[in-house]
Amino acid sequence: IGLITAKKYDLQLEKFISKVTVQNNKTVTNNYDDVTLVKEEIDAKQVNSTMVVVEYTIRITNKGDVAGYVKKIADYLSVDYKFNSELNKDWYQSGNEVYCTSLANEKIEPGQSKEVTLTVIKEMTENNTGLVNNTAEIVSSYNELGLTDINSTEGNKVKGENDMGSADLIISIKTGQVVMTVSLIISTIVILGIAIF
Repeated sequence: IGLITAKKYDLQLEKFISKVTVQNNKTVTNNYDDVTLVKEEIDAKQVNSTMVVVEYTIRITNKGDVAGYVKKIADYLSVDYKFNSELNKDWYQSGNEVYCTSLANEKIEPGQSKEVTLTVIKEMTENNTGLVNNTAEIVSSYNELGLTDINSTEGNKVKGENDMGSADLIISIKTGQVVMTVSLIISTIVILGIAIF
């Protein structure tokens, strides 16, 4: 009777931390592959003079049967982050959110992925260490059949849908140096005590 299987439209967004640079009296850069949780440690004496630069990779994958276009991606910036337009030529800021439209004219075929990067800055103080969660979402997309995504509503900020992804950065104070210093002092006292005895 002429029945055909309906095609599905499904775009997935994933977010990863790809690079973290810690700058104080020296610069240390760590690169990562497809990681959603990263921990960086900072020397307690240098916290107030440290700047952390975080590069995120946002990957859009077509999980459906229909080619699509991602018209707009939003990143819901953490309040700890500063956006710099010079570091992000494909992004623009509006309020507390930043947007990317660089994939608007790039067709994403079924099974294909496209990536964009976002770089943000965190200026450290003694009071802003800890976990920073950052989330991105597809705000607008298009396909030639006019289909809607089968399992997500674009731009609704609902976690659990596959058009939204997040990555976590934990910034903590180095404890190893304190432990090593205390151990060294205790060892020295013990050795001196033995020598005196």
